[in-house]
Amino acid sequence: MDRQRAVKTLAAVAFALLCAGCTQTSTNCEDEVAAAFERLRTSGRPYRKETVIVVSDQQTYRATAEYIPPDQMREITNIGAPGYGTVELIRIGPRAWSNESGWREWESGLAQEIYGRGAGMDVSVWPDRAVPADAVFACLGRVEFKGTAYVGYRAQLANVLMTSGPLSEEKQQKLLSKLRRMPQHWRTVLLDWESALPVHDLVAEENKLENPRSKVQYSYPNDIKIEPPVQ
Repeated sequence: MDRQRAVKTLAAVAFALLCAGCTQTSTNCEDEVAAAFERLRTSGRPYRKETVIVVSDQQTYRATAEYIPPDQMREITNIGAPGYGTVELIRIGPRAWSNESGWREWESGLAQEIYGRGAGMDVSVWPDRAVPADAVFACLGRVEFKGTAYVGYRAQLANVLMTSGPLSEEKQQKLLSKLRRMPQHWRTVLLDWESALPVHDLVAEENKLENPRSKVQYSYPNDIKIEPPVQ
């Protein structure tokens, strides 16, 4: 019960801080953002996804993934931590290979078990993951970013702190104070002006899109090829 109470208290604190900074908007454009990611998921177009997440001052996660519908993917990741190298994963239909310590083919059926629901595609663009049901996106209209015009949307993100065990009144006040001092981050999604497909998905402080905490960039080259590894 103490743990449940602690979780509920933190959730309430985070929600209160989020709403304290909200501005009233006449329209929630969540449906438009969700539709953009649905187009990405169902268009049948190959695409490349480049992800950079700043975990800490000492660690930056990087990943480059390529997808060819309906069931081909290649993903290269580096978690950016000492002692961990680059890992590559290839999936073609029912077969998959990874190279954690030299190329190895997965056991029969494992690729389908893991990726079956998304036909081997990008699980992050499933409807329940790309845009949470409670997301509130403001319509930004035309947005200039790095010299290109996009259709932009922005959602305020809640600051959250993780803790465990019972929370005394003093500890609750300290956590609340710490949450208030944390910088406010926003998620900004930029769509291609013509295709309405996602191009940038950024998490950054206000007016700091050029220096985001995390960024995902989508591109749609026609020359992506995914082949089994040379073993």
